[in-house]
Amino acid sequence: MPADVDVVIPVYGGAHVVPRAVASVLAQDADASVRIHVVDDASPDAAADVLAGLAAEHPEVSVLTHAHNRGVAAARNAAIAAGSAPVIALLDQDDAWLPGKLRVQLAALAADPSLGYVLGRSRFVLAPGVARPSWTREEWFDGPQRAYLPSVLVVRREVWERVGRFDESLRAGGDDSDWFARAHRRRVPFAFLDDVVLDRHIHERNLSAGDTDSDLLAVVRRHLAERGPR
Repeated sequence: MPADVDVVIPVYGGAHVVPRAVASVLAQDADASVRIHVVDDASPDAAADVLAGLAAEHPEVSVLTHAHNRGVAAARNAAIAAGSAPVIALLDQDDAWLPGKLRVQLAALAADPSLGYVLGRSRFVLAPGVARPSWTREEWFDGPQRAYLPSVLVVRREVWERVGRFDESLRAGGDDSDWFARAHRRRVPFAFLDDVVLDRHIHERNLSAGDTDSDLLAVVRRHLAERGPR
């Protein structure tokens, strides 16, 4: 039987963190079935062995493997294509959903059929013994933040297909910003919940550390060009 929600987790070098991410999905209390699609994007560490163990232990987990590293956008696209659930939820390997995350976001979608996707607040958690990385801002750790992050996104599959796949040419970051910009341009209705739904664990090897200002600037320039003069 198809799941109600397809959960997408891209993995690259995440052997030490992905068990926490998967556990946070399995701990959800939503009245909905989930299928967790994990993509090992040719990880250089022991992620393949860790994921094999998770899949053997939990029937909800399926693992896809890329023979060569293709980037996080390609990993997300592959995981989404592997599923067929009417709702898609994303989670990065470093992050962990808080209890009730799926329940409140699915309830918001059910309450308003016009909504295309739902976001929520996240907490930034600095790993013990790790200095705050230079790519983060001090105020991010002051309290829950509203942010456009894949790990807080719950989207109807029909809306994701209308907006389009993550841009795999953005290998160094920005594919999520690009997707949200396209959704805005198409005027997709969405809700930003005040609920805190995510712990974003910050350490020295977050994939987000690879997102550079030039990558994001390229996304901004692209969408300004496509929007045209106002």
